[in-house]
Amino acid sequence: MDNIEIKEFQGQDDEALEMAFYAFYPTPGDVEKIKKMAPYFKDDTSFVLFENNKPVSALICKPIPQNVRGLINQMCGIQNVATNPEARGKGYSKILMKKAFEHMKEKDYVFSTLYPFKESYYEKFGYISFPQVRTAIFSPKQIVTLLKKDLPGGVERYSFKDGFEIYEKFLKEIQNSIHGMGIKHTTEIIRYKDNSNEWVAIAQNNGKVVGIMTYKITGFWKEIKVRDFFYSSSLGKYLLLQFLAVHADQVKEIHITIKPDEFPETWINDTFWGDNGKIISREWVPSCMGRIIQIEKLSNLKVGEGSISVSISDDYCDWNNKSFTLKSDDGVLEITETDHSECELTIQGLSAIVYGCYNLDDFEFKGWGSLTDDYKIKIEKLFPKKSPFLYADF
Repeated sequence: MDNIEIKEFQGQDDEALEMAFYAFYPTPGDVEKIKKMAPYFKDDTSFVLFENNKPVSALICKPIPQNVRGLINQMCGIQNVATNPEARGKGYSKILMKKAFEHMKEKDYVFSTLYPFKESYYEKFGYISFPQVRTAIFSPKQIVTLLKKDLPGGVERYSFKDGFEIYEKFLKEIQNSIHGMGIKHTTEIIRYKDNSNEWVAIAQNNGKVVGIMTYKITGFWKEIKVRDFFYSSSLGKYLLLQFLAVHADQVKEIHITIKPDEFPETWINDTFWGDNGKIISREWVPSCMGRIIQIEKLSNLKVGEGSISVSISDDYCDWNNKSFTLKSDDGVLEITETDHSECELTIQGLSAIVYGCYNLDDFEFKGWGSLTDDYKIKIEKLFPKKSPFLYADF
C-alpha cells in the first residue's frame, strides 16, 4: 500500500470539506461559504488520510447527545465520508472508519449514527437502518374546522433569532421523551439563529410552552414548509395546527416533517381523503443508521423486565467481542460480562434490539443471529419495540 498517514484536526478541516463537496455537492460548490462557518463546528473532529503527503480521504466526527430508551447518551455522528476519485478502491474509507471507532471509544461515546450514501455499505460497519422520517402534505383548507374550536392558550410567532432561546429550551426538554432523538451541540444550533430565515411558532397555555414549530413560506399560494413540529401534549399539537389553518387563503399546501411513529391521518378527519393530501418518505437520503459503540456503557437505559445473556461478534469494535448479561433492575438496565451466553448475535442484531425497530424473526435472514421463540419473547420483554427518531441531520 502507498505511504499513508492519518491526521486529526479539531473542527471541520478545509481539506475534508473540499473532498465532501466534490462527493456530495454540485460542481463547483461554494466551499468558501462553508469554510466561513467553521466557528460553528469547532466541537467536531476531522480525520484526513494522506497518500504520499496528499489528502485523499476524510470523515468528520460530530458530538450529538442522543436519547436512547430514556437516557441521554454520548453519540458520535459520522459525516462527510469521502474519498477523491483518484484514490478510490483502496479501502481508505474503511481505514478511516476504524480510526473513528477508536476515537469514539477514547472519547467515551456509547452510540454512533450517520446518513449513508448506501445502507448496505455501512451495515458492514455495524450500523442498522432506522425507520424513515416522513412528510405530511395537505391543504390548509382541510383543517379550517379547527378555527371553530375555542382552545385554551394560544400561539405567538417570532423570528428564529428572537424565539431562539424558547425554541432551544423546549427542544432539549422534549428530547427527554423522544427515543432516538439527537440534538446538535449548542455551538452548532446557534448557526441556525444567526443564519435562518425561518419563523418560530410557540404554543403556550397558562405561561407554559406546550409546542414549537419552525417553518418558512415559499411564496403566495405556494407552501408552508415545517421543519420542526414538536409538542408536549395534544393541546400543543392542535394549537399549532389551528395556527396553520389561518393560512388557508395564503398558501396552497402545508408540508410537515413527522416522526416515524406519528400518524397525521388520525389528527383531523378528511385531511388526507382522496386527493386532499399525502404522506411521503424523505427524498434526499436513505434512512439514517445507528449502532452501539460500547456495550458495557449501556447501563441505566430504561427497559422492560427480565434478563438475557448474549455473545456478541463485532468486526470493527473488538472491545465488544464478549458475552454480556443484560438485566432489568426495576426497569433500569444493568450490564455485566459473563462466561455464559444463551445465544449469539452480531453487533447489528444487538443494535437493532436496543434501538427497537426490527422484527426479531428477520434476524436469521439478515445474518444477525438465530433466535429461538423463547429467546425472542425474553428480548421483547426486556427491550419493548420502539421507533427511533434521530432528528439531527448532518
